[in-house]
Amino acid sequence: MSRVIDRLKVMVEQVKAGELDTVKEDLQGWISSETDSVGLRRDYEKTYAYPSSADIPLEAVLLDNNQELADRLFDTTGLKDRDKQFLDRRRAIYEAGFLGGWVAVDPDGAPAYLQWFIPHSQAAKLKDYWGPLFPDYGPETLIVEGAWIPPAFRKRNVFSEALYILSDAAKAASPDVVRYATCYPEAANKGAVIGTRGSGYDVFEKRTETWKYGRRSVTFVPATEADFTVFST
Repeated sequence: MSRVIDRLKVMVEQVKAGELDTVKEDLQGWISSETDSVGLRRDYEKTYAYPSSADIPLEAVLLDNNQELADRLFDTTGLKDRDKQFLDRRRAIYEAGFLGGWVAVDPDGAPAYLQWFIPHSQAAKLKDYWGPLFPDYGPETLIVEGAWIPPAFRKRNVFSEALYILSDAAKAASPDVVRYATCYPEAANKGAVIGTRGSGYDVFEKRTETWKYGRRSVTFVPATEADFTVFST
């Protein structure tokens, strides 16, 4: 099932829940929008400093086939509408059957950070779901997507350390010989961009996604940090 279909299913639920402003925002984005994303890549042959930023110990746990963890992770009880929307989209990724889901948990087992590291074995599924958003880099690259930090952990500095830990865990568990992990946070999301860089990812590309009356085009060009204002503000 494609991401568009999943998004439509989420939007139907949002309409039923009266979240009309959120639905309107999504529809306007499909009519006319342009989104730049920062292509960041972790090279496992390089050595990066460990970002000991979190104020709690974190442990990597595989989400694949772990229904107990999934039930705890995707519980929307008490969440604001915007957080419910984002978490529903992550649940859709899980229910679509993508492998490589990893969760950083605290000492009590509470999910503090979610991220997928999708293996090349699911390249066809990746293309069907996200369309042209991710180039096929081959079996040596994991595609990193679907980050989520529960509200209770957003002021506990978990981002960079959790992503570092999960990146290592995903590589160690991969049946392929993995050289890279690659992700594309939106350039406007300063926290995600800076946090990703702080976990040992280097800028290498700029992705631009353009929507015009429901038609999408995606372009990729080589880039450095100098090409993004997020690194200078």
